[in-house]
Amino acid sequence: MATPIKIIATHLNPHLDEIAGIWLLKKFAGIIAEIQYWDSDKIKKSPEEYEAEGILLLGIGGGKFDEHPSAQNGRKEGECCATLVAKHLGVKEDLALEKILQFVVNNDLKAASHPFDLAFIVKLLHQQFPENPEKVLEWAFVGLEAKYQEQLQFFTTTKDEFFKKAFIETVVVRERTLNVVTIESDDPFLSKFARSSYGCNAAVVIQQRSSGNVQIFPNKKFRIDLHDIAQIIRAEEQKCKGKIITTDWKVLASEGTVDGAEEWFFHEEGQLLLNGSITAPNVPPTRIPLERIQELAKIGIAKGMFQLHCNPQTCWECPWYKWGLHRCRKLRFERFHK
Repeated sequence: MATPIKIIATHLNPHLDEIAGIWLLKKFAGIIAEIQYWDSDKIKKSPEEYEAEGILLLGIGGGKFDEHPSAQNGRKEGECCATLVAKHLGVKEDLALEKILQFVVNNDLKAASHPFDLAFIVKLLHQQFPENPEKVLEWAFVGLEAKYQEQLQFFTTTKDEFFKKAFIETVVVRERTLNVVTIESDDPFLSKFARSSYGCNAAVVIQQRSSGNVQIFPNKKFRIDLHDIAQIIRAEEQKCKGKIITTDWKVLASEGTVDGAEEWFFHEEGQLLLNGSITAPNVPPTRIPLERIQELAKIGIAKGMFQLHCNPQTCWECPWYKWGLHRCRKLRFERFHK
């Protein structure tokens, strides 16, 4: 841009795609300019003429940052103002921007929205502050920057820590080989990275914090059921304490916390087994060694895994009997009702 940009002009009540375009220009090109909001009938010159005067058009005027069809050009298919700006600045391939740009373009082209997403709230704020669009932009800039910083950490420090520390094992579930990741880390994005295609598509992540607390996260796309793991872990926690309060498998697999293994919270709908969390930071760490949790988790996940020479006639002799595993109950039922 030969002439310094002094004014960025966009339409009234700009959508998230124009706001994201302005944010990108500020962040990656260092452009600090007055923002003006124009009616279409105010545009009397070409985008190039305005740019020569230090005025940059975003989402209006049919220029390089306007995806809408004009007298000179057809619609820029698959693009929105923000993606055009990102391409121009050479940051379109920045992985930390990938989800932001994907969301913005989907919202703009497909009208995809949710009443609590950033784009929808921008519209609500325009309605609430019709005379103060700068307030809306400032709020949206904070949201975009927060998401960018999260993604930046995800693809830098989180990625590096995952590939340095993650211990990856495999289990077979219904003829599928699934990855189980165990890692010691305080990074809040680590389990998400491990479960993503950028990590190893982990089916289950066991993460131990420096405090000793452990969280077990399943990957929803694999439909992992943690009921058996909850039973096993809670039974083992009582064993480590040297005080058995309950061995009832229905109790051990129940949602919330159970007496004797209060350290573990089971979120049944989300299928999460948590020994403390961000919202419950004062929960005592588990007494179960991490290596033992790994072993027990694999047993709980692997639906087809049985003790050798499993015999339902003498199943009470099996060391797994006390856990009341679903597959064991199913096997006993089928054998006894033949």
